[in-house]
Amino acid sequence: MKLTTTSLNRLKGVHPDLVRIVKRAAEISEQPFQVTEGLRSLARQRRLVRRGASKTLNSRHLSGHAVDVVAKVGPRISWEVPLYYAIADAMKQAARELGIAIEWGGDWRSFFDGPHFQLPWKTYPKSNNPALNKPAPDIAERTETSISKTLLIGEKSDAVKDLQRTLNGLGFYLAADGDFGPRTRDAVIKFQLTVGLYPDGIVGPKTRHALKAGAHSGREH
Repeated sequence: MKLTTTSLNRLKGVHPDLVRIVKRAAEISEQPFQVTEGLRSLARQRRLVRRGASKTLNSRHLSGHAVDVVAKVGPRISWEVPLYYAIADAMKQAARELGIAIEWGGDWRSFFDGPHFQLPWKTYPKSNNPALNKPAPDIAERTETSISKTLLIGEKSDAVKDLQRTLNGLGFYLAADGDFGPRTRDAVIKFQLTVGLYPDGIVGPKTRHALKAGAHSGREH
């Protein structure tokens, strides 16, 4: 696959070593992907923390040492977990070929962040980025909307609380605490299985639509 012009623009301000990995991964990956974000402004990071989409104001994105990607299936974005393992395989192979260390958010024990790849803090301190001389690129509204509406394990927000309340109404009893932990993920998986969706535990457009339909049906009865 080839990186789109949009993806290449998203790599502006990203450390050259990480850019090399992404470009090489694109050449060898059997799973198409696009870059959604590299260098991130502090203002945007604060917005992400406020809505629960990020947990820190010390993200590697702020210094251009991280990238986020999304899997593509034809023209659409997909959040199915196996696709991100395939992308990670290509990214890790590219890193090995180039002799560059890389970390994948899908390997984190605290929560699964399949779209996220970063250079390690130990070998790439915050100040070490020769490309850090431009403001962070804007994120396309369509991409931003798609990402912000996706809920997955590790997120804490009012949107998660609404999800938990919906699941409670469908018979999956959870504490509506706004914390997307293992119990919430298990409930989402069970719901996905009951409606014939891929059980990845991620609330994307299809799962959200099915939840809305299920809640509406429950009110009718």
